[in-house]
Amino acid sequence: MHRWLIETKRMPPQLVEPRVGLGYVALRGTREGEVILDLPGDLAITGVDADNHPLISTVAEGRSELVKLALWLMAERSQGAASSWAPFLAALPQRSASPILWSSEERQQLLRGSPTLPEAESRAAALESEWTALAEAFQQERQLNSDAFTKTAFFDAMSVVLATATYLPAAQCFALLPIANLLRRTGNEDGASLDYNLETGSVNLTATQPYRENQEVLIFDGRPNSELFLATGMLEDSNQSNCLLFEASLVAADRLFMLKKQILESVGFASPMEFPVYQDRMPVQLLAYARLARVQDAGELAKVTFDRDVAISPANEYEVLQLLLGDCRERLSAYPTSIEEDVKLLQNRSLPAKQRLAARLCLAEKRIIQSTMDAVRRRLAPIRGIPTKGGGMRDPNSDLKEIFDAFESIPEQPKKFLEGIKSWARGDLDPTWKKRK
Repeated sequence: MHRWLIETKRMPPQLVEPRVGLGYVALRGTREGEVILDLPGDLAITGVDADNHPLISTVAEGRSELVKLALWLMAERSQGAASSWAPFLAALPQRSASPILWSSEERQQLLRGSPTLPEAESRAAALESEWTALAEAFQQERQLNSDAFTKTAFFDAMSVVLATATYLPAAQCFALLPIANLLRRTGNEDGASLDYNLETGSVNLTATQPYRENQEVLIFDGRPNSELFLATGMLEDSNQSNCLLFEASLVAADRLFMLKKQILESVGFASPMEFPVYQDRMPVQLLAYARLARVQDAGELAKVTFDRDVAISPANEYEVLQLLLGDCRERLSAYPTSIEEDVKLLQNRSLPAKQRLAARLCLAEKRIIQSTMDAVRRRLAPIRGIPTKGGGMRDPNSDLKEIFDAFESIPEQPKKFLEGIKSWARGDLDPTWKKRK
């Protein structure tokens, strides 16, 4: 007997993104670990269904799982009301709001400064390339209705698959799931877990926390907002999994390079390496990596630890924090608007949907960067000076400090000049804090 401990309910508009007017709530109070939705396994649509589909099996051969699901969706949509999956198809959106489907001009304008922009451009190009290969295959299948297997139809279907497909770890595959596809996703760990049950042959939605009656049930999705936005065209403002990736690497010309590389390899790290940076915590492993990269005395290497937030020396810590501060400033300067301007912009209720989504994404990114800058400044305060023989205080890196102080005092100077300052301060031959090209 299948469990159905959820029901549809109209949700307040502020909880809904942006096409959905309904959500699922618990029928009654549930316990942690209780199965609240049990779907028969034969309702899960996977790449196997595309491989066996009479219309697109030949075209689907050798494609990736997600492309196969998109082809299956195109094939079923081509049959209209005659499709045995018509009720499920009606519950799916026609397309998502993913920036992958925007024009390049829209992406360049609305996502300027965001690290999501180059990734969106890359994925849009990959989708174009996939279509080029599919178009040739479609031309060889004369029984296919050309009106239903167009570039637009493929892009729309692919966006829906990316937005609604679920990866089932136990089955090691992606699947389109009726009912479950309408549950909202959250990056917070209190979201329910969705996976295939090998013993029962069904897909289970399991509570990871007790639910109250009429409390909305969400699926846990640990992706940051950038990934959610690219895949689904939706965002979660309170996403606890939201983060930005900061890159760090060793200095190639460092005389201790090989020794440092061995230390990194012993803990599973490489050079370069990307680390997640969150709004509410310091990036401990990023700091540890940067401390190691800036060590000049081999005797201090033993002090490096990736498990705890431990400074190596005041001078080393000062340099690492200043470089991280400079990286944050550089990231913020890439955006055309400030946090305050974004907040004001989002108060405009007539703001177009794409512009609103882009502003929300960029605002969340800026808040992560600003929060990191604030935390770095608090750490810098106690080590801005060291005692001298005369009893006064001397900055251990006074020259470097003057450069960054000058940077803060002239925010309106030409960008080329500012970038020159940062490049000089870091060293042209030092790739440690340069962004990934």
